[in-house]
Amino acid sequence: MKIEKINENKIRITFNHSYLQENNVDIHSFMSNSLESQSLFLNLLDEAEREIGFITDNYKLCIEALALSNGNFIITVTRIEKEVLKSSRVQVRRKNRQNAPQLIYKFSSFDDFCNFENFLAISMPNLVDKLSTSNALYKYEDYFFLILQNINQPYLSAISSAISEFAIAVPTSDLTLNKLKEYGSLLHTTSA
Repeated sequence: MKIEKINENKIRITFNHSYLQENNVDIHSFMSNSLESQSLFLNLLDEAEREIGFITDNYKLCIEALALSNGNFIITVTRIEKEVLKSSRVQVRRKNRQNAPQLIYKFSSFDDFCNFENFLAISMPNLVDKLSTSNALYKYEDYFFLILQNINQPYLSAISSAISEFAIAVPTSDLTLNKLKEYGSLLHTTSA
């Protein structure tokens, strides 16, 4: 088992099938969110707190689990502070009132964008459909910008969490959108 700190509020836990066996959890129990798998997960969080000081008390958690074809499992845990939740709910409501929420993400390279798409195709195929219905990809300077439009909850949270491994969020404004449209090169676009 390996525990990595990605940033202040996010960790990645990697383990293999033998780790499940050592903890008396079979693969079917683990994948079905059984009591055994929940107990294992709580043990993993305790271990993360001991090893790297990742405290989860008084936080909401966003959990992403990925089973790889080589038999490894990756669990990404993101802490969300209550104040952030309150402000993001207000922001989402405000965007929904405008009836056209947009999010912009900046990728350092085209490979990072492709890796994000591959990650979604493997781990969250239902999100691939949501992304493919309304987005635009621009190249501006040496970066790639993905503009997402009309993404509703709960997909918004899942996409935001998944994409944070590959890109950074850019504050969405008319100025940013106009700059990308005027000076960037449109590489791909789809619309619903």
